[in-house]
Amino acid sequence: MQKEESRKGISLDRVRWVFIYAFVIAAVTSCVAFVSKYHGVSAGNQIESSADHALPATLPMGADDPIAEWNQTAARLSLTVSPTPAPVQQTRLMAIVQAAVHDAVNGITGDYETYLPRVSPPEKATPEAAAIAAAYHASVGLFGNGPFPQLGGKTLSELYSESLTAHGIPADDAGLEYGESAALAILAARAGDGASQAQFPYDGPNTDPGTWRLLPGQTALLAGWGSIQPFVIKSGDQFRAEAPPALDSELYTRDYNEIKELGRSNSTTRTALQSQIATFWRASPTAIWNPIALQALAARDFDISARARILALFYMAASDASVVCWDTKYYYNFWRPQSAIRNGDLDNNPATEADPTWTPFIPTPPHPDYSSGHASNSSAMANILDYAFGSDPGMTISVTLSGITRQWSTFGEAVNEVIDARVYSGIHYRNSDEVGARQGRQVAQFVITHALKPCRGKRKICR
Repeated sequence: MQKEESRKGISLDRVRWVFIYAFVIAAVTSCVAFVSKYHGVSAGNQIESSADHALPATLPMGADDPIAEWNQTAARLSLTVSPTPAPVQQTRLMAIVQAAVHDAVNGITGDYETYLPRVSPPEKATPEAAAIAAAYHASVGLFGNGPFPQLGGKTLSELYSESLTAHGIPADDAGLEYGESAALAILAARAGDGASQAQFPYDGPNTDPGTWRLLPGQTALLAGWGSIQPFVIKSGDQFRAEAPPALDSELYTRDYNEIKELGRSNSTTRTALQSQIATFWRASPTAIWNPIALQALAARDFDISARARILALFYMAASDASVVCWDTKYYYNFWRPQSAIRNGDLDNNPATEADPTWTPFIPTPPHPDYSSGHASNSSAMANILDYAFGSDPGMTISVTLSGITRQWSTFGEAVNEVIDARVYSGIHYRNSDEVGARQGRQVAQFVITHALKPCRGKRKICR
């Protein structure tokens, strides 16, 4: 009966399709202008995790899976376009691409709710064609067409043509137009989300002990990012953390003295392995966690609907966690360890001795300490993967970056490691990492509960 009703309404659906398609074509013009402005943030001081933005040279899946193939293309561009987007910007870019792919695929299959209102697909549209077209058009809208050195000097148009040929998709597959429309709709929806206004001059509210201030030569990174429109959560303050610990508290004293010893540039107690871990986690969440997600997907026999959904949830949760974290950062403006330790004689805490020459192992990022951006992003991503694959994925997860290989048996182990890594780096107090991880977990749970849910009557593939 449902199919019969669908056929009866198809002419009306096609009328709606024409109007919506025309609308998004017009809207994307303003979106492209917005993207150009959005990428204008200076790369000089903006990146907390800057050691290695490139993905591993060899990644699982891709040759026979258009979802993974175009995910890797978008990830490489998100990590390496110039000027290089900050990690929080990378997750937003990836969320746009993956949401477009999800809507294109599941608008056809009907397995999961789409992110934007569903438009009935034309007859004989294939989800594979829609996925490729959505990823391609979303990527062009965000990055331009190229050519890109990081893609072998090819344009995205060339990769698009090669992809269609490799997957045996004819030029008249109706899924191509449907996928393009899904991409343009997402681009238009995000064009006014506030991301282009998030970068502006900012140097903290005052110079009181405990208050974050820029170091010489720094420019505050995206002070307005906590106010941009999230993908799923209601606003950046929805999961704003409680205030950071008082400067005379036992918790602050513990964290101060731990990072003062372990995180200093010339620490004699930080081991070689701990230094390697700190260096590894200097890479952005997208650089580290995208390969993890693809490894997990390659080990499971999920259909195209579920693969598209998992990656969309993965990046929407990460992007929303970034907004929550940045809201917390600039709401409390808590000082970084470098400023705190060099001015430990001003905090009215006799247990925190000052060291005016103290320098962290990894350079101090240009935004407040509390809470940790990498911990919140990593935790959001890990919790989506926990939901999709279980807390124990039954496989060894391995990623190599900057010549360093790290392995974990669970997603949670990787989150615990980034918490430690930011202490070893000398850039975050342990409590700031733990609070960030909690925020990421809260955001992921909200996203799972409220976004891209299984359609009524369909079995839940991802749990």
